[in-house]
Amino acid sequence: MNKEIQQPQNQTKPKQKAKIEHLINWYHGNFCVKHKHCTKEHYDELQRIALSWGITEMTHKEFVFRIKQELKCFPIKREFHDCPICRKLGVPQWKF
Repeated sequence: MNKEIQQPQNQTKPKQKAKIEHLINWYHGNFCVKHKHCTKEHYDELQRIALSWGITEMTHKEFVFRIKQELKCFPIKREFHDCPICRKLGVPQWKF
């Protein structure tokens, strides 16, 4: 009986890196376009900052961390309104 040696399951895989152009479009589509003040100039500024780093690939987490330090836009928080149905049923209404 030949038993193969298996690697332990608790080892974490390294995060896959993405190209900087993909990260720019991903960030703009998921964070910027959902807000009122998203313009072509905003996208151009995002692209200028990211390309100025001279890095061709990085993880999504690294990109978000670096871009939030340099890009000075603060997303507007969504407003939640009072729900009469929830109030009637006694469901707590959390405001974030």
